[in-house]
Amino acid sequence: MEVPRIPQASSLIINSGNVINFECLKKRKRIAQSTTEELKDCLKTVLDSRLKTINWDEEKFKTSLEFTVPCCNPALSDEQTREDLKVTVKAMMCNADPEVIVDAIHRVLKELDTDIIDVLLLSVSEKPNVIETFHMDHLKTLWSVLERMVDKGQIKTLGVCDLEKPALEELYNWAKVKPSIDQVNEVSCCIIPPDLNAFSKEKKIQLLTHGDALEILPAEDFQELMKESFSDLDAQGWHTSWVLRYTALIRCRGVITRKGYTVRAQRNLNNI
Repeated sequence: MEVPRIPQASSLIINSGNVINFECLKKRKRIAQSTTEELKDCLKTVLDSRLKTINWDEEKFKTSLEFTVPCCNPALSDEQTREDLKVTVKAMMCNADPEVIVDAIHRVLKELDTDIIDVLLLSVSEKPNVIETFHMDHLKTLWSVLERMVDKGQIKTLGVCDLEKPALEELYNWAKVKPSIDQVNEVSCCIIPPDLNAFSKEKKIQLLTHGDALEILPAEDFQELMKESFSDLDAQGWHTSWVLRYTALIRCRGVITRKGYTVRAQRNLNNI
């Protein structure tokens, strides 16, 4: 009979560290790879590395787990001054709880050993609280939290993802800190709608494109990762709470020196 290795765990955080030199990504450099595949490769690399040294007798009693690769520390080094670097974070939220996004942002600040994010892009899942369908109140709830972080000097510029003109206009008119960027999906929006283009020009909102899936790490994909690394029983019930992707770019050279992911997943043990 199969015995679960982490039967008490209901929260899990995986930090990829700096993935620029990950061998799994180098091997796929010439292969067209989706961001979801890249993310799964990074998470698998972290889990494979960490699970070799785990004391299972200790882990089986923990309710919260965190895995990282110490040798891939992404902290911004002294090779460049902080002013030389542009730090961009994309927060892909599957949870509209204000405390959750605060925890996510604080984690990436600590991970990079910096006190400010230059650009924060907010993306909200179609089902931000697992069983709910997205509506603008979810976005506004999270945006209000980010506005307070702008006021504190922790974020310089705020942007949003995948908003069509009516939703972007609603956010713009409502927000205290206006969105400076709308990042739209290059697959679903290969031609920018004229009304979105006109509104963005009028309000000086930069339109950018991205290739991320709206659900960058679906529950079934994460559960499959857990099944490969732990057991079938350990994999049950997990869903992604948020995914943060960060990059640090040398402004004058356009070279990315840091790139990484931090993922939080959770599950309700009572529903298993």
